[in-house]
Amino acid sequence: MRYKLQMMDTDFGVGMFAAMPDVNLSFNEMADHLRKHPMDDYMHEFVLQGFKDFRTRKLQKLINEVMKDKGQSDPVLTAVMYEACICHDRQRQLLPLFDGLDPATLLEHTPAIHIRSRLREDQARHTAWIRLFGKNIFAMKALPRPEDAGLEAVISEEELALPEAVDASTIRQSLDGELPPPKARRPLEETIAHAFAALDKADAFLGPVMEHKASLSPIASLRHWMVKTRTVSGSMGNSLEGIQTSYGRGLSRAQADASCSMEMAERFSSYASFGKKGIVGYARDYPLIHASYDELDAEAINPADVRLEVPYAGQKLHWFEGHAPDGKGGIKPILIPAQFVFLFCNLDEPSLFSALGSTGLASGNTMAEAKVSALTEVIERDSDATVLFDPERCFRVETDDPAIAPLLAGYKEDGIDVWFLDVTTELGVPCYKSVVLGRHGDVNKGGGCGLNGKSALVSAMTETAYPYPGPKSGPAPEGLPVRRLEYLPDYSTGSAEGDVMVLEKTLMTNGYTPAYADLTRKDLNIPVTRAIVPGLEIISDFDHYSRVSPRLFRNYLTMFK
Repeated sequence: MRYKLQMMDTDFGVGMFAAMPDVNLSFNEMADHLRKHPMDDYMHEFVLQGFKDFRTRKLQKLINEVMKDKGQSDPVLTAVMYEACICHDRQRQLLPLFDGLDPATLLEHTPAIHIRSRLREDQARHTAWIRLFGKNIFAMKALPRPEDAGLEAVISEEELALPEAVDASTIRQSLDGELPPPKARRPLEETIAHAFAALDKADAFLGPVMEHKASLSPIASLRHWMVKTRTVSGSMGNSLEGIQTSYGRGLSRAQADASCSMEMAERFSSYASFGKKGIVGYARDYPLIHASYDELDAEAINPADVRLEVPYAGQKLHWFEGHAPDGKGGIKPILIPAQFVFLFCNLDEPSLFSALGSTGLASGNTMAEAKVSALTEVIERDSDATVLFDPERCFRVETDDPAIAPLLAGYKEDGIDVWFLDVTTELGVPCYKSVVLGRHGDVNKGGGCGLNGKSALVSAMTETAYPYPGPKSGPAPEGLPVRRLEYLPDYSTGSAEGDVMVLEKTLMTNGYTPAYADLTRKDLNIPVTRAIVPGLEIISDFDHYSRVSPRLFRNYLTMFK
């Protein structure tokens, strides 16, 4: 089946994409395809979303037909129609038609997590807290005191008894004398030339570099490129094509173009083709192993240790070899589920996510540079999911930096009031959010994380989805304290290799061992990785699949002590 990748919506300036059949199909043709290939996530999601606007009377007739034998003769269609009734408000009135059906019998006939999530006894209680916390984090609404929330606690005292963290500052000091010497990065012009030449040779581009003005970055660029993948997996064979856009931001044209080119290399490398011999097109050979975690005879990431929306239940997955630090300065092989790594991965297996984003994907001039960017992005996403909005975390900045001071003055002259939140977690790796309030109450944010606090904050500021030059913004809260940009913490080491040492030791000392997939492609030869850190939060959507993290709930309780 041929599919096209199409943008359906945007959320905080990020495009939301879906895979759609490349030809017009009747409902019966789509249903027949699903019956033959029930794990085809692309088709399943397309049919499920189609039920949102399906005539209720027609859906009722279809449900009545399959429920004559409790769905036994057509479990695949029964599963997706049941999901339609729990996912779409318009069709929820039809749920009673499934009375007498055990939804657990449908699990092996759907790739999605919808039914698995609904079957969790405490999911409704988690969802109530998630709504409350989501309003705080996204809209900066004040939180009630725990005793006034009117909600039943979902985290036990045992889960709240977390060990005291060892922060990055302590780890950085402990590594003095062991770190490699400082090492300059490749000049930006060389990075740009190499990346664009490799991408051009791979026939990725769909047009020239263009400027855009959708952020606070003084210089920003974008470039369109084409995704093309093909997958042969189990009973399934499918292809995917679509246009993607990569963005670059910076204080100079070279920074913006380097950022754009390396983001394109990262994303281009994260869409994989799969053949009978494994994953296609990478510098390393990646045969796939189809097994459950318990069936593997080599060290692997245990999906049960990953902060999933629904717990891993022993499903058979496709695994390939990555690597992890061995704690002795070297690396060791470790098996990783392919669906944890690749974007729009559509293998013949159930999905463990409602939707997996790009968190932990990064490129670099070297693999060490890629790992630094990947790990700090994982830590930033974990912060998004565990650190609540608290006025005590808010501040403004001032600086004499010759590149930043004029930019801050330019914002002020344009009437753009930018302010910041310190959202550093207990790991102590500097993490900040930049905020601009719209005139109509909208909250526009950017995020940044890194061992160098100044760089992290500037990254957050230039990422903020508010146009500059642009319209006047709403005012910042009154009376915010002011921090000197130069005084923000800096635990960087002067080399990517040293920074990896600090980040990995910080994580591992706190019980989080990272794993990496090397996504360097043959045709690009640009180092790309996906970092996965079991135990840290990887999804911060705060939707009806989300679970309250013990660390998030602990932070909430701490706010009111």
